[in-house]
Amino acid sequence: MIIKQRAFPRDIEQLQAIERRLHESHPQMPKVKEHLKNRLSGHKGELALNFPLSYLPEHYRIFHHLRLYDGTHYFQIDCLVMTNQWILIVEAKNIGGELFYNQRFNFLSRTWDEGPQTFSDPVLQVRRHRRQFQQWLHLKGFPDVPIYCLVANSHPGTSIKTDDPSLDIVIRTEALPEKVEEIISQHNDLQKLSTSSLHLLSSELLSDHTDNEFDYIEYFSLSIIDFKRGVFCTNCTALPMKRKRGTWQCGICLHKDRRAHIPALSDYSLLMGPRINNLQARSFLLITSPSAMQNILKDMNLRSEGENKGRVYFL
Repeated sequence: MIIKQRAFPRDIEQLQAIERRLHESHPQMPKVKEHLKNRLSGHKGELALNFPLSYLPEHYRIFHHLRLYDGTHYFQIDCLVMTNQWILIVEAKNIGGELFYNQRFNFLSRTWDEGPQTFSDPVLQVRRHRRQFQQWLHLKGFPDVPIYCLVANSHPGTSIKTDDPSLDIVIRTEALPEKVEEIISQHNDLQKLSTSSLHLLSSELLSDHTDNEFDYIEYFSLSIIDFKRGVFCTNCTALPMKRKRGTWQCGICLHKDRRAHIPALSDYSLLMGPRINNLQARSFLLITSPSAMQNILKDMNLRSEGENKGRVYFL
């Protein structure tokens, strides 16, 4: 059973908003596009786990996208499978091309259409996460449990080679159920975790998880002046729509939408944070009337603080 569902990553949402709003000629745009491409590819690799995981027994507990603290560092686990006998950590990848896992010097090289590339070693990464998770278990007072780890690559156009014949934790994603069968075969019926311990551990994992608040605005050194303002047309994506008689109208396709400002304010929240006042909202949506802006914000039933010109809304 899935205990923690996989949510769409907020950092990808922020990158998408940056790409949508950043002026095309901005010098950071190529880097933004590259980061977004890589993050979407990684997310696709995580989604590819869904089908093979569906073959696992129903009583297995599955946690997607955990971020925990081992007492010194935060670490992130793409997928964790927990039973009363063992735990499995899966690092999801979606990397195409001819891959070579160099275990002597711990790096991953790729030969691909775009030319040769070198990456940090996923094997080193997932083994480090295993040690960190073991430390986390000790901090929480849980007994030692066998912890296995895998690197699962879902890209259909990839071949895998290595200089270490004993390396058996790198697999194609579709082979996950068979790999789990191998793990099962190594254990007898002796339980390492009681039913009550499983429940307690599940609760601790959920309560100890913290979202990654990585901020690409700071990373790319961006500010509000770098972004295109206005409301995108919800039909043809032209920018900006005009506010007329209580609705938004596109000057290109003439489409009308009373709620077209909601995606725009969502972009603002992703770019500049959840706090916004009347003046900031007017500037971003290109509205001149304070009263019209107040009516829009009021109709959204947003939580607010302060009074009059000092009122702040939380998107």
